[in-house]
Amino acid sequence: MQPASREACIERRVSERRVALMTLYSRRLPAVYIGYIVIAVVAVRQGLHLWPWIWLACTGAVMVYRFTLGRTIEKMKSVEDRIAALPKLVCGFTLNGLTIAPIVPLAFTAPDNVAPLLVGIMLVAGCAVGAASVAGSQRAFVGFCSLPFVLMVVGWAWRGDTLGIALCVGIVTLYLVLFASVRDHGRNLRELMGLVEDNARLSGALEAERDRAEAASEAKTRFFAAASHDLRQPLHALSINATTLDLLAQRGSDTLLKEVSRGIGGALRQSSGLLDGLLDISRLDAHSIDANLAAHDIGALLRAVRDEYLALATQQGLRLELRLPDASLWGRTDGDQLMRILGNLMSNAIKFTRRGGITLSAQRDPDGRVRIEVADTGAGIPADQRERVFEEFYQLGNLSRDRSQGLGLGLAIVRRTAALLKVDVTLDSESGRGTTFTLRMDAAEPLQGEMAQHDAAALPRAAEGQRLTVLLVDDEAEVRSALCTYLAQIGWSVEGVESGAAAEQVLRSGFMPDVLVVDFRLLNETGLDVIDRLHALHPTLPAVIVTGETAPARFVELSAAATRVLHKPLAGELLARTLQDVVAGTPSLVAA
Repeated sequence: MQPASREACIERRVSERRVALMTLYSRRLPAVYIGYIVIAVVAVRQGLHLWPWIWLACTGAVMVYRFTLGRTIEKMKSVEDRIAALPKLVCGFTLNGLTIAPIVPLAFTAPDNVAPLLVGIMLVAGCAVGAASVAGSQRAFVGFCSLPFVLMVVGWAWRGDTLGIALCVGIVTLYLVLFASVRDHGRNLRELMGLVEDNARLSGALEAERDRAEAASEAKTRFFAAASHDLRQPLHALSINATTLDLLAQRGSDTLLKEVSRGIGGALRQSSGLLDGLLDISRLDAHSIDANLAAHDIGALLRAVRDEYLALATQQGLRLELRLPDASLWGRTDGDQLMRILGNLMSNAIKFTRRGGITLSAQRDPDGRVRIEVADTGAGIPADQRERVFEEFYQLGNLSRDRSQGLGLGLAIVRRTAALLKVDVTLDSESGRGTTFTLRMDAAEPLQGEMAQHDAAALPRAAEGQRLTVLLVDDEAEVRSALCTYLAQIGWSVEGVESGAAAEQVLRSGFMPDVLVVDFRLLNETGLDVIDRLHALHPTLPAVIVTGETAPARFVELSAAATRVLHKPLAGELLARTLQDVVAGTPSLVAA
């Protein structure tokens, strides 16, 4: 179906607006009828006894018709039906003009000029009001006003005196002025509806472009989620095997084995880092990350960041300096997410600084807010690139697309995470003189006693301590074998099966696990089905889902069903630490 032309759309809008104005005027017809009653009374007082009442009855019938028509049209739900009723509204004005006109010759049958003058004044006033109510319709105006005006001009011309001639000229002039006013009103209405139509078309074009952009963004997110899932599957088994290899290498004395283990581990960490960037973007776009805002010791968090990146900075020949005020500094934030922001900023600073160093500092602003700065002595960012560096996949100075420098998602993650935490992020840079990223957040009252100690100690820990009994459900033999081997090597008891039915059979045989680890995608079922099935036998069994799924729609669903959700590829130490946290019932201190 061809879209309507602009002129056709404007005409439709004009008609729609005229219907609205005319039906609105129809509500006022009872008040207008009072004026007709006054005209009839004047005519009777001038000696016209019967005809004014007949005239009043005829005009009353037309008024009732117009009033009823207006109410009926207002109740129509379809715009097309209301527009189709416009000719009836115009016809109503014509009928009204035809019924009020006969009072004019009746008035001129009076022996003096009083009756014609009084009736003429009332009719002219009514016609002037009617001219304003026809919504720029020249046809409605002509039908309503022409016959009464013509009869008044003829009547005064028939009287023939000076007053009559003067009134003839005045009435004709008034008619022409009213007609011009109606015509101008029609033109203005058409121009206004033209602007409305143009605005609607522009708005529609903008909405279409927005929808296309959103669709492209969603397609991109789905693509990366699917690609990430397919890449994570083989890397997951490789990562677990690499962890086991490293464990065996550390126990032995073979130098070559240790060197190979370190090389494999480094390559896997780099691959996992690239995939984790895609995962973070997907989770933030899906709004599946909740900000757990609370009071945190900013100094403790910054010291943890310094300790984590000190070795890497030193390896690159850079100094890493931490500057904190003497007094404790507390901010209202999510500690884990703030560490993620600072980690991305520190990684960027170390990557793009060739000499000099990085300064990590915090202080209180004059307005009471907490300010954190990550400043480097690198090459700096040109002014025309400072906004683009926050875009996804944009990397300054990486024309060769060196994957060791990441995918260009770090600052995109920083901006999204900062928005989640209600943290203001600003960038100050000068080419050749380094870059400073500034974070500003609300201050918070210090925690006391054990709570403060717990906050300061919220650092990653090794997979040590309690040895657990684990029930593992994974239909991929390679992954299942790798996980069972690793968990057995660290002294845990593990039973690995390929399906929910096999897991149910293991539980019925008397095996009592501390925790359930289940892959999301299984052959004929999902991890959610397995959890529901096993909870029927063991309702309190904590469950951890391991998945390569990164589609945003999955995050909320999985998090609601499992105690924790982990994403492939997964290092053995991370799995062990998470399972210990789940069994102990403590919050995770590692990113899932």
